[in-house]
Amino acid sequence: MQVKLTIGERLKDLRVERKLTLEQLASEVGISKSALGKYESDNGKDISPYSILLLADYYGVSCDYLMGRGRRKQKITQTQPCMSCI
Repeated sequence: MQVKLTIGERLKDLRVERKLTLEQLASEVGISKSALGKYESDNGKDISPYSILLLADYYGVSCDYLMGRGRRKQKITQTQPCMSCI
């Protein structure tokens, strides 16, 4: 049986894979460090659809992957933004 990762765990894994601090990510995406930290530690309970879209596009993954609806980190292209989550 495979353990399903939460939104917060997926967000943290993506950030750590890229060797980014919360400060660096906040600067890159325009979301505050405290909000990003809360998304990671609270398992994304209060994350807005806009933030999911922004982070999925930044990391190059689908919104479905971030929300736990997909197991693969499906890459998206610039011409196909993640719009399924809004």
